[in-house]
Amino acid sequence: MSCFRKVLFTIWVALSSQVALAASIVYGGVKFDVSEEDRTLVIADAKSLADSVLDIPSTVVYGGVTFKVVGVGEKAFYRNDSIKVVNLPDGLLSLGDYAFGHCSQLRSVHVPSTLSSLGEGAFYACSNLETADFEKRGGGISIPKNTFYECQALKTLGSCLISGEIGEMAFSNCQNLTGKLDLRLVSRVGDKAFYKCFLLTDVLFGEKCSLGSYSFYGCKKLKEVNLTNPLSIGDHAFVACYAVKTLTLRYTHQYDLSPIGDSCFLKCSALETVKILDYSGYAEGEYSADLSVDICSLGQEVFEQSSALKEIYVPAMKYEEYKSASDWAPYSDLLVSLSADDQPEWSEETEIVLIGEGEDTVSSLIGGSVLVEVKPTLEGKRVIVFGDSKAEGVGNQVNGEYRSWAYYMQEQYGCVVANAAVGGTHLTPASLKPTSGLNGLGVYSLVNAWKTGDYALVDSSISWAHQSKYGTRWDHVQEIIKTTKATDYDIVCIDAGTNDWNNAARVLGSWDDKNPLQNYTVALKNIITSLYELNPKLHILIIPPIVRQLEYSDTTTFSDYYRNPRSELYLYEVAETMISVAQRCGADAIDAYHEMGFTASNWTSTYTDDGTHPNEAGYRVIGDKIGAHLLNRMDSEFQTVVPYLPSQNGLSPGKVTVVDLNGRVLRKNVDASKIADELPRGVYLLNGKKCVVKGK
Repeated sequence: MSCFRKVLFTIWVALSSQVALAASIVYGGVKFDVSEEDRTLVIADAKSLADSVLDIPSTVVYGGVTFKVVGVGEKAFYRNDSIKVVNLPDGLLSLGDYAFGHCSQLRSVHVPSTLSSLGEGAFYACSNLETADFEKRGGGISIPKNTFYECQALKTLGSCLISGEIGEMAFSNCQNLTGKLDLRLVSRVGDKAFYKCFLLTDVLFGEKCSLGSYSFYGCKKLKEVNLTNPLSIGDHAFVACYAVKTLTLRYTHQYDLSPIGDSCFLKCSALETVKILDYSGYAEGEYSADLSVDICSLGQEVFEQSSALKEIYVPAMKYEEYKSASDWAPYSDLLVSLSADDQPEWSEETEIVLIGEGEDTVSSLIGGSVLVEVKPTLEGKRVIVFGDSKAEGVGNQVNGEYRSWAYYMQEQYGCVVANAAVGGTHLTPASLKPTSGLNGLGVYSLVNAWKTGDYALVDSSISWAHQSKYGTRWDHVQEIIKTTKATDYDIVCIDAGTNDWNNAARVLGSWDDKNPLQNYTVALKNIITSLYELNPKLHILIIPPIVRQLEYSDTTTFSDYYRNPRSELYLYEVAETMISVAQRCGADAIDAYHEMGFTASNWTSTYTDDGTHPNEAGYRVIGDKIGAHLLNRMDSEFQTVVPYLPSQNGLSPGKVTVVDLNGRVLRKNVDASKIADELPRGVYLLNGKKCVVKGK
């Protein structure tokens, strides 16, 4: 019998022996509040409970009377370092403020559908909590402030249906909270609610939702922002959301156009299109100035450093107002008039016509045209890897051979990898033709040699230094550089280590800098540019550094913000810079720093003792994630989707209207069988259904 169940059994004895029930009972270090009238128990204090797996029963029976366990009180388990798994019982109604706050070993909690009240900071700073498994419920539940603050390992909320309000910092710094989030029942998202939730990809917003300041700051994977009648959009709400490509704001005649807060989309380097779909002046398709509201106003520096921004679509009837408005002046050259006819609305439940299970699989019918999809694969794709010791495989030597993540990616995904990584290299070299020392060789040098055919660097002292350390390893790299060229490969991976971060000479730099020798931004920009000059069809994948042990203050607590005293850089800043440069250059990037899943809880099982290099398990994790990332990209770059002609399948041709994802009508009444011939590669809406034209 577990310690906790022994405590409950003793309570049964204590309760059944009393004529009048006590207000509270303490046994074995656990305190329970007892309600005689309601016949309920609330766990009031269990800070010293030693159970690692905690199954809280729903009832305690004595004298023929059933007592229900209905709550966990304020700070009941606060700083309990023993519990790892908690199963809350059916019938539980409430969790008090900071009930499980700072439970550093808590990994998983099961939350029943009966829970109706969630206290502030209920799981505050549970740094190893990976799963909060909410049962599916009929109604939603509000998430108060600080509920999952600093739960850095949190990945999933189960079937949690969120409604009402999400409080300040409710999910702040939940770096591993992954995938899609349905907020259609949420009326307000508080300040910093999803601050630096790096892996969120999709958020579905409801109508008339207010967004607080910094609410989605640093959500690097968020793909788009689509808001209908937002009541407010706070300052800095979407700063550094590097993957957001489109912003859509829909307004109707029932609501005023809320202002966009200061620096709201600052550093959204992939943002290309802004659409303001203003229906406030329209009734039954006719425009009336009496129904119209003011234009959408902007705060300060809303789209600054959003270098990819090309077009801002505004309503045709208000185009001149936007053009002359002082707050829109910095972006007046980007304004495009959009007529009401070109503002189609489509359901959020739009069918995605993409997924098939194999070659020549019919996936759907669109206006009489059948799309055939070829399954994506990395099988046979030729990959070359440039990088340092992490890409080389240091820390995992098998029979005298280093096995890096590239080895395991090839093993699992069937691609053909040439590994030109060399330990000790840097992204930014000390010189293009090094003469001495390991630090003289850089990734830029290797790529430059590959590009120009100038192999002087391999004859320098770096050559014998590496031969003395790695035997014939350097000969192998030299052979790769001398005998291959860019057109021999489909994919080039540039894998950056942490060497530059540990070197005071290296700086982040800026886009307009010129010197690549001590400057991340220019070096990476030049590398990508050089590769595209060699082969415009290359898929270039930039892989920023992964975390390293110096960022752990001890073996149990992970700190994302260790500042290197030599370079005065944070490692995550290096990663952010590389991703931003890659996106601006049109290259691919994987957020290796945040996506590999290395945390304090798995550090000893995935890294070697040196605190910098993964072991075999760690390299396998990296290889799997990079392979999966590339496979996902292959879906849009290497697949070919073609239509069967009506004569082939007996269907009538059908007519479709084609709309791009920026809301513009591109074709009207087009013969469905000719779509692939008339449209460039891209994603479109055909009669309200999403469709992809690929392989052009």
